[in-house]
Amino acid sequence: MAIFESLSAAERAKQLSNPEGAVGLAIAESLNETNRQGNAQIVTLLGVASGNHVLEIGFGNGRTAPDVIARAPNVRYVGIDISPTMVEEAARFNASLVATGTTSFHLGSAERMPFADASFDRVFSTGVAHFWSDPAAPLAEIRRVLRPGGVSLMGCLHPRNAPEFARAEFGFHLRDAASWDALYRAAGFAEVTIDTVEFEHITADGTRIRRYVVHQMARA
Repeated sequence: MAIFESLSAAERAKQLSNPEGAVGLAIAESLNETNRQGNAQIVTLLGVASGNHVLEIGFGNGRTAPDVIARAPNVRYVGIDISPTMVEEAARFNASLVATGTTSFHLGSAERMPFADASFDRVFSTGVAHFWSDPAAPLAEIRRVLRPGGVSLMGCLHPRNAPEFARAEFGFHLRDAASWDALYRAAGFAEVTIDTVEFEHITADGTRIRRYVVHQMARA
């Protein structure tokens, strides 16, 4: 990810939180490869069933949408993202799915989502929740748009051995498993399961680094 490595810590954080322009597009494309295994794991754990309506928060360039749609018959995918660049790119890449009405992409934030109550059976995100300075509002919105018994599944960075750019002054707000558990329970979720997952990250120069993510699964 040569472009990413050339950026300052602040610029990296900014592009990860809200990708913009050609640099944002290049970083998003590279992240598809870097995070392929982790993204696939989240989608598998989501347990998409026939007829489900699925919401992804922070869909990036939209490469996960076809995987979600293919999980079961009659699935509808909806994405919301704060980046106009990503909304445009995701709609372009998934033009055939958008044309069928099975997929749609929306500009907006998790704190105030333009969807009716109880609209979705599944809500998920990867690499987004660590940008929430106060998770209470997005968690309340997720619970609002989930149908009773619906599942929320989020994956985000754990503070242990986090990248040097993942700092509060750059918009990252890293929390451990216990903190996320308390936040979900305060938001009224049931069957909360928070796991810390270790994985190996290979840097641009080939160095192998242990990283950690928090998987947050809860039922409305």
